[in-house]
Amino acid sequence: MYCRLFLVLCLILNAEFCFASDDSSDWNCEEENKKGWLCGDFSGYDEAEAAKPAIDLPEPITIEKKDVPSQPPPKIAKKNTGWSCEPNAKNGLWDCSLKGSDPRGEMKTVTDDKGSSFNIFPPAFNMLQEQNFKMLQSRLKYDPWKTCRANFRGKYVPKAEKENRDDAAMDVKADYTEVFDKEITSFFGNVEITRADQKVLSGRASYDTVSQTMDAQGHVYYTENEMSLFSDTALLNLKTDEARLRDALFVYPTGAIRGSADVVYRDNKDLSRYKNAAFTSCRPGNQDWVMHAERLKINRKSGKGAAKHAWMEFKGIPVLYTPYISFPIDDRRVSGLLTPSFGSNSKNGFDTAIPYYWNIAPNYDMTITPRYMTKRGGMIRGDFRYLTKMSQGEVGVEYLPYDLLRKDARYLGTFKNTTVFSPQWNATADINYVSDKEYFDELNDVLGMSASRFLPSTASVNYASEGISFATNVKSYQSLDNSIPDASKPYHQLPQVSLNLDHSFEGWPLDIAMENEYVNFYRDGRVGGHRLNVKPSLAVPIKTAAYHVKPKISVQHSEYFLSDQPVGTKSNIRRTLPIASVDTGMNFEREFEFSDDSSYIHTIEPRLFYLYIPKTGQDDIPIFDSSLYDYSFDSIFRENRFSGTDRIQDANQLTMAVTSRFINSKTGRDILKLSIGEVFYFRDREVGLTPAALSSIDTREWSNLIAEISGQITEHWSFETGLHWDHYENKIDRGHAGITYRNQQAGKLLNFGYRYRGSEQLGGQSTVSRFDASGRWPIYDNWYGVGRWQYSFKYNSTTDSFLGLEKESCCWRFRVIWRRYANTQLDEFGNLDEFDNKMDEGVFVQMELKGFANFGTKIDEFLERNLSGYQRIK
Repeated sequence: MYCRLFLVLCLILNAEFCFASDDSSDWNCEEENKKGWLCGDFSGYDEAEAAKPAIDLPEPITIEKKDVPSQPPPKIAKKNTGWSCEPNAKNGLWDCSLKGSDPRGEMKTVTDDKGSSFNIFPPAFNMLQEQNFKMLQSRLKYDPWKTCRANFRGKYVPKAEKENRDDAAMDVKADYTEVFDKEITSFFGNVEITRADQKVLSGRASYDTVSQTMDAQGHVYYTENEMSLFSDTALLNLKTDEARLRDALFVYPTGAIRGSADVVYRDNKDLSRYKNAAFTSCRPGNQDWVMHAERLKINRKSGKGAAKHAWMEFKGIPVLYTPYISFPIDDRRVSGLLTPSFGSNSKNGFDTAIPYYWNIAPNYDMTITPRYMTKRGGMIRGDFRYLTKMSQGEVGVEYLPYDLLRKDARYLGTFKNTTVFSPQWNATADINYVSDKEYFDELNDVLGMSASRFLPSTASVNYASEGISFATNVKSYQSLDNSIPDASKPYHQLPQVSLNLDHSFEGWPLDIAMENEYVNFYRDGRVGGHRLNVKPSLAVPIKTAAYHVKPKISVQHSEYFLSDQPVGTKSNIRRTLPIASVDTGMNFEREFEFSDDSSYIHTIEPRLFYLYIPKTGQDDIPIFDSSLYDYSFDSIFRENRFSGTDRIQDANQLTMAVTSRFINSKTGRDILKLSIGEVFYFRDREVGLTPAALSSIDTREWSNLIAEISGQITEHWSFETGLHWDHYENKIDRGHAGITYRNQQAGKLLNFGYRYRGSEQLGGQSTVSRFDASGRWPIYDNWYGVGRWQYSFKYNSTTDSFLGLEKESCCWRFRVIWRRYANTQLDEFGNLDEFDNKMDEGVFVQMELKGFANFGTKIDEFLERNLSGYQRIK
């Protein structure tokens, strides 16, 4: 009762502390402490110090009278501002109110203990703790939340060696100091202690020079390069880097992790343990996700953290519990469970996988991934990676013991390796095999669907230096499409050996080169054989800023040694052809200004390309690796319109083209670019790719006219369009148009495009007429919508579409995607072989807690492949 009356008197007088006059006793204010009162025991004090603003010291240090002379109590003037409290006759509690600023230096809200407000999920960190987190953040040498990159952890943390701390001098600043027996030094008031990268700020501190231990009290801030701590009390051993703190806050910049704990035990400079901890990788002021743990351990030496009896809250709602979880705190590899992936699609049902990462050695690791599909059953995948002094690679195996739908076992195997023998010599291997042709279409999820018709396997040995390159390759293909006839399947190349030489003479406009190749082609049940090709060439390039001229002459000689030929056909075939060309062009430009602050350059770049190749009969040469190049503006300047060397075109033609640009002088950006080109033929073309084409002669005197226009309308808007005009049919044979809006800073992206191909350009295949729209656009509060719609006018149906939501912040990222697409193989032109309105669909979710974990399917990789211009934050 007397204690309460005295406290009321102290508050009315706006006293900074309540104290007892009897040196042998303290005030018993436990009950009052529960209501927010602060009581202390002062046996003596300095009048000058008493006049200063009080420092919040939860456990004041008692100083004997013989060490500090007794002083009269300070005179306290009555003020009109501060806390005033009056007893409440109804409930027996105190009614307190604040006038003006809080004399304790902090604004407070005084409420009844029972309180009228109720919150099911209180925030993990209160406002005062968030303010202290910001203080800890400001005391670091760099801001770990400076960027939103998820892989920022630990890359720019300056290291401080323990030896440097031992050799460094200790610098101490305080308002006043006391020394006891020349061993224990006490510091009072605004204590600041610095040694090497270590820094301690507190209200009071005592240092034992013998044990090198420090006891700090009163708003203790401890900071070093790799961590920052705050507590009301801290016991530090500066010799062994041990520490014990209660009710502490911590920040680890190496992992951009911050949190609180009831007790922090620091066993050494690398290992810390926490009791009843809550932590997050969100920047101070943001508590979108918080992980709570009964026990938490962080080991900076191993780069790993672990928590027991942990549960996670997201937006204040508990969403996950685990009895144990481990996680990395920097970029080093550590063994443990990785985040699971999950999704659902019409082919496999609910699909989930939980990978386990095994860090076998510094240069070996393995990921083992059990996967379960409700419609097909369980499968296992293993990925083993290795790194040696000369080689690096990986081995992958997938095995489904029993597919519930196909009633059979299914598997996949891959092997990839790169070996560097020297700066010039290297070897590579990429070997792949699947159990059946439908493996990728059925067992890949909807986002990872492979549209390839063949699965290649290659191995090579390569050499490269100035003027010479050598390569030996082995190539094999596994067909993944049952609709492909045997005649259209690619040949195996066992092996392919190439040797290319080139040399330029210094001071002379003369280039010489020689291309040499040997290939052995093999395919079951078909004509095979060996091909030898030699192509020497001589060029005289003359180039200035205003023009360029490059006459070139070469001779291509090919020999075939065939096997399994039909009866009556030759097994040895020779072909020798001269090739002559002249490539020339000019560059005209002028500067002009639309206004005083806009300067542009206008260029006109005419170009002529003449090509002559005599006609030689080639109908007895089988097609091993040749195909027709896609007709485009760049292809009209090629020496051969066929890829490979099984077919060499006959030509007596002149390509005429002109390009005009409007260039921004300051940025170098093409504001507008126009290109027009056409090939004029001086004789008929008789060499074709297929037997049907060989029997037909192309008598047209000129090719389709190609026109392309592109430009940057504004900083964010750009467009491109092009067409192929058929003079003879008087129609557009091919065309495309697209417009794009890109604003990366605002996260805005829009793509609109249309593509058309006539049947003549498809070699008799069906016409392509397709519209494509895609984009990413902000909706609200960093929520973005993403989507794509691809519509075929030929089939009058949507062939591919997806729609999703994406949330992006510096703390976490969330994505959900729904996709619906035609599960049909594509031909070489990107056109559907067949379309029967059979559609597959699936829903996929990805949740990424930046700096901590990533849950769900890797949707970001899918968006990068299917949303032109999309860039994820890395």
